[in-house]
Amino acid sequence: MKKLLSIVALSMLALSGLLTAPAHAAAVPANFNVLINLTSACLLTTPADLTFNYTSFQAGAASGSTTFNVKCTNTLPFALSLDLASVTDAATNLAYTLALSGATAAGTGVNQLITVTGTMALGQVGTCATATCTNGASANKQRILTVTY
Repeated sequence: MKKLLSIVALSMLALSGLLTAPAHAAAVPANFNVLINLTSACLLTTPADLTFNYTSFQAGAASGSTTFNVKCTNTLPFALSLDLASVTDAATNLAYTLALSGATAAGTGVNQLITVTGTMALGQVGTCATATCTNGASANKQRILTVTY
C-alpha cells in the first residue's frame, strides 16, 4: 500500500510539474487585407432663381446669372448640363440662352463654384396684355441642371 501511495504521489508530483512548467511564447505573424469599397458621389447646391429684367424692343441685350456649388469625390470626373440651353418662355414669348461656366471638371472633395449665365437678345417684342408681366405661371420657366459622374 505504501508502494502504491508512493507511486501515486510521484505521479501526482510529475503531473503537477508538467502543469506548472513555464510556457514558451512565440510570435506568429498573420497578414490580412483591409478592403474598402468607396462609392463616389457628387452633391449640388440649389441655384437661386435667375432673373431677367426686360423692356419690349430693348436696345441692348439683357443678362442675368446665378451660382451653385458642386462637390464631388476627389479626382472623380463629372459633367454638368442643362436640359435646354435655348428657350422661348411660354408666358412672355421672350427667348433666352443659358450657359454654364464649367461644364466638365474633376472632383476636388470641396465645393467648386459654378455660374449659370443667361442672355436675352435685344429687340424682342414679348407678349403682355398689361403694363408689366411676369412668367410666374409659365409652363416652361423651370430648368433642370444635371450632374453626370
